Amino acid sequence: MRLPKFRYIEPKSIEEASAFLLDEPGAKILAGGTDILPNMKHRVELPSVVINIKKIPELNTIRQDNGVIRIGALTPLKKVYESPIIAENLSALSSAASSVGSYHHQTMGTIGGNICQQNRCKYFNQSQWWRSARPTCFKAGGEICHVVNKEEVCYSAYSGDVAPALMVLDAIIILQSKDNSREMPLDMLFSGNGKAPLNLKEGELLTEITIPGKAKDGFSTYLKSANRESIDFPIVGTAFWASIKKKEYRVAFTAVDRKPLRGGSVEDFLKGKDLSEEVLEEASQIASKEASPVKTSVYSPSYKRKMMGLLLRSAIQEAMGREK
Repeated sequence: MRLPKFRYIEPKSIEEASAFLLDEPGAKILAGGTDILPNMKHRVELPSVVINIKKIPELNTIRQDNGVIRIGALTPLKKVYESPIIAENLSALSSAASSVGSYHHQTMGTIGGNICQQNRCKYFNQSQWWRSARPTCFKAGGEICHVVNKEEVCYSAYSGDVAPALMVLDAIIILQSKDNSREMPLDMLFSGNGKAPLNLKEGELLTEITIPGKAKDGFSTYLKSANRESIDFPIVGTAFWASIKKKEYRVAFTAVDRKPLRGGSVEDFLKGKDLSEEVLEEASQIASKEASPVKTSVYSPSYKRKMMGLLLRSAIQEAMGREK
């Protein structure tokens, strides 16, 4: 499949990229290209201008600053999981980055691009020929969501691997535009709107992810279930962080809702408890009720809920094994 026609721009700075975004309402950002280019080939994203920010040098870096780990948004996923700073201190992030797609996806894809990827749905992520057999879905520019058979709503699922891992690590993101910069917790980036999944202001770009030093004081892991483990998007993904000593726990899920989901009910149940087989069993049952997924893929909602509980069980068992 060929790409549609578009104008191509290579800015040399964040400010220049932001200016192009403000001047070109139909523009889209290109980082690694593993998300937007297939969507353009399928004609579900048709930007008039593509702004390639890959050559902005200061966005490809991993460093520690007074205990805080700072990761540039254009850092390739391969560089993330190969970094000793990440591998030795933030195993959930290392596991999540190494589980994305194939080796080629990890080499091309960036951490910022993985966070900011489009939501997915079996009615959206198809060829133009496949989609022509039915009315265009709302996310692709039509009026109806075929998943729930409702107008002007989109129930596509967020399916990124990296975001839930960063959420349990209490990551903060930095968003920058031509004239301003702001930071916020990562989970606030996601709108819960399947058609427009990111809370970005006009001209804003994600430039950096920061992880507080205290995230290194606990055990963390990311586990996913996928049809083909080496290359597929998750059916369900689960991130878990545990401070056994302080009896503090954090949980997040992906591919079960319109945005990555923090497991608040599970966290409330686990808080202050020692991890045991009895606690593990009840936590996994609570996890299976944490979300109400819809059938955006070939997998049923009941299967996804079951996998949420099973993956959390495995994650807690890892933490219990680390305690011994």
